[in-house]
Amino acid sequence: MKNVLVAIVAMMLIGLGGAFSPSLATDDGGGGRVENDPNQKPPLTKADCLSCHTVAGQAAKPPRPNVAERLRDQQINSENFEQSVHADLSCDDCHGDGFTRFPHRGASQETIKTCPECHKGQNRTIVPEFKRSVHARLGPNVFTCYSCHDPHNVRKAASLGGVRNLAHRDNGMCLGCHDSDAQYAKWSPNKRPDLSIVHSWQPNPQIHWTAVRCIDCHTPEKPNGAIAHDILPKAQAERHCVDCHSTDSSLLTRLYRHEIGEERTSEAGFINAYVLTHAYVVGVTRNAYLDWASLILFVVLLSALAGHGLLRFTGYLIRKGRK
Repeated sequence: MKNVLVAIVAMMLIGLGGAFSPSLATDDGGGGRVENDPNQKPPLTKADCLSCHTVAGQAAKPPRPNVAERLRDQQINSENFEQSVHADLSCDDCHGDGFTRFPHRGASQETIKTCPECHKGQNRTIVPEFKRSVHARLGPNVFTCYSCHDPHNVRKAASLGGVRNLAHRDNGMCLGCHDSDAQYAKWSPNKRPDLSIVHSWQPNPQIHWTAVRCIDCHTPEKPNGAIAHDILPKAQAERHCVDCHSTDSSLLTRLYRHEIGEERTSEAGFINAYVLTHAYVVGVTRNAYLDWASLILFVVLLSALAGHGLLRFTGYLIRKGRK
């Protein structure tokens, strides 16, 4: 009888131990499974994510129609992503633990990192600037970094292959809302201003929009040439043409700051010749030889006029003395 009781107690202890064994636990409280569950699928890889969240991935392995519909607004361009500054990151570097398994957990959106969590150095300057921006007036957490910057398509300015491409990329962020009634209505209840009318004071605004960026006039200039994030209202935007159209143009430390490694004056005498290779900015791309030639011609012409006047006056005095 004693041996029977011992056996029963031993079996009960084994059962209790098994009940609390991690290998039998199936839920971690968040809808996933514990890491050492033998039935647990391995964490998703970057390739796994791109197989669903890119057009190319879905084309290679089409998902079910109902899944494809849910993924329609959650796709990225894989080619653009591979050229972005975030290409070397894993998806879970930004999309946290909630996205490491499939199906994703219900509260997975809460695990997405914000830009300042990684860009801590820039955060110290950008956040205070943004709080002064017209966009910040929309309210906290309404207008965010993602409103302008697509983290899957962010490229360094120097990698875009020229200032025209840079202007097209940056202006696309602005015009995406300010030239679309539907997008503008997402942020403001007011009627979208007509950009052609607002910029009617500017000669050829359409040409300006293809050659320079909105932010070159709508942000204050910073000493180090970096882009400020306090977008100015139209009343404070730059309207002094000479600030851009001069030899020491503000564009040299803004739009063209990645090109300034070249000589300021070319062998042909053109000042800021690197600007001339991209656009014709009156007052910025003068020719030093032509400037001197014009000055000499002006002096010669002025001397000729003065000499002619002096001769006429001398002749007048001679004629007057004879009388």
